[in-house]
Amino acid sequence: MLSKSRQFCTSLRAATLIVAAAALPGCGESEGNGSTGDAVTTTGDSPAAPSTAAQDTSVPGSVSGPTASSGLSPVDVPGPTGSGSVVGPGSATTPVPSSVPSSDPTPVQTQQPGPSAGGAPGVGTGVEGSGGGTGGENASGGTQGAAGGAGGSDAGTAGTGGAGGGPNVPPSCPPEEPLTGGQQYCSNSRGDAGSGYGYELWAEGSGSGCMTVFRSEAAFSASWENVEDLLARVGLDFDQTRTHSQIGTISAEFAESQSGSEDGLTYIGIYGWTVDPLREFYILDDWGATKPAGFSSDGTPRDEVGAFEVDGETYDVWKKTRENKPSIIGTATFDQYFSIRRTARQCGRISVSEHFKQWEEFGLPLGDLYEVKLLVESQDNSGSVEFTTARVTVE
Repeated sequence: MLSKSRQFCTSLRAATLIVAAAALPGCGESEGNGSTGDAVTTTGDSPAAPSTAAQDTSVPGSVSGPTASSGLSPVDVPGPTGSGSVVGPGSATTPVPSSVPSSDPTPVQTQQPGPSAGGAPGVGTGVEGSGGGTGGENASGGTQGAAGGAGGSDAGTAGTGGAGGGPNVPPSCPPEEPLTGGQQYCSNSRGDAGSGYGYELWAEGSGSGCMTVFRSEAAFSASWENVEDLLARVGLDFDQTRTHSQIGTISAEFAESQSGSEDGLTYIGIYGWTVDPLREFYILDDWGATKPAGFSSDGTPRDEVGAFEVDGETYDVWKKTRENKPSIIGTATFDQYFSIRRTARQCGRISVSEHFKQWEEFGLPLGDLYEVKLLVESQDNSGSVEFTTARVTVE
């Protein structure tokens, strides 16, 4: 801007115009508004003195200056970036670009796509999940139901848990045909029951009782009236020369039904003896009105030995020492062993050898086997029992 102003001043001098040097801003002075990048426009009404009242502020960066009143035409003089005009000689106006174009194109504003709108919310409410199944007998409750259906506006709630299991009772036994025929015994006796089995009926004291042997495996029945003590049994006899482990694995299967009075004791299960040492043993799966446990029929206590699980249930083990009592060898002193099932049942499998092994692990020794039989024993009551399924086997 400074060099162009000076050139303009030179032109004015060459035309012999009498203009005071001080009247032209920028002539012989340092750069003024050029530092802001704006052009300066000067016009004149008086050749003698500068005008201080004719400053045009309508164009940024321009001021009015004095020029001659005759023979002057406006000339546009480019500033660094802005535009303006200065009066110069001549009668034509020379157009000057108001700005220098940039080498970079003006950025184009483009509209960027916004995020997509969400889908419409679902409509409706999820369906509640169904509940779990109902527990059966000897079972826990059903599992909780599945969660409800996938939501529309609301998700379904989870299903409730299944109903609890039924009471811990053994499964019902299949119906059995009543037994017919057979041989009845009404006094103490022992003999052959057919099919490799033996029977024995033993009673003492008051009352009366009988047993019937059907000679169909080990099936039998018994009935009694006000007996003091009665034992009726059918099963396997042994020669008293071998232990249970030497004989093999012994088991039994049974199904029975019973009836009787509410007093006294009734034992139903497995019964037998060993010799050397002399031992009497019971495995009781069913009983009458009173469950046998820590006391014998005469009220004296039994010793609790332990407990173990077999055949789907826990059995408690007890021991009782009998002094000068009847036995298979006459009056003697001997120990009795009891495995008593915690819940009674009327049919099933009895793993006899497992009881023998557990007793020995508890420190209860056994001798050579005399017998292993299915039993009913009754004391101080009246009643009856019928074993429609009854077998004892050795493998």
